[in-house]
Amino acid sequence: MNIDWDAITKMPYWLARPASELDKLRKGAVRFWQRISEMLAWPAKQLDPMTAELDLVHLLAWERDITQIPNETEHTYRIRVKYALQFAKGAGSKSGWYFMFEKLGTPWITIDERFSEVDWDVVSLQLLDSDLAQRNNLIDSLCRQYGRTTRRYQYNTIASIQLMSPPSDFAHDSLTGFAALSDDMSPKLGLAVMDNESHFIIATNKQLIS
Repeated sequence: MNIDWDAITKMPYWLARPASELDKLRKGAVRFWQRISEMLAWPAKQLDPMTAELDLVHLLAWERDITQIPNETEHTYRIRVKYALQFAKGAGSKSGWYFMFEKLGTPWITIDERFSEVDWDVVSLQLLDSDLAQRNNLIDSLCRQYGRTTRRYQYNTIASIQLMSPPSDFAHDSLTGFAALSDDMSPKLGLAVMDNESHFIIATNKQLIS
């Protein structure tokens, strides 16, 4: 709960002189009631893994079958604990996996199933190259915990390319006719026509190295 203490303790302009005794009393009262409000709100904050003490988050993680991954950030760990039930319920569908990766900060993902006639049980996860490099342990853990038993998972990476300048294009179209005339001004040879059309797209790119 956000409380606007300045609006609550606003005094008339003839009393609100900075550094006056009355202003010091006002600031002291504000600090006192801020501490009281924080103490009253502390039990409610412990029910939310995003604001609870880390020791209590470990208890919630044990209850929800979540194990902290080595080198995992605290923020990611808290997100996995908070949405553990939603992740488990949606693990059997594509929409559930998209929801899980979006909450974990990896929205750029594509999931393909049964794309191979031979290895029909393989599920392909297409990820950005930088996401797979930075979160390899996390993605492996998600596949082991939420992956379907009869499926194998493989990773395909996508490298992003940033354009240094917007692409430009230009086109050229020409039509040329050839004919030879006789003395009576009639075509001596059959009329020949040559048509040429060209279209070019030019762009300068820069490879992103993650």
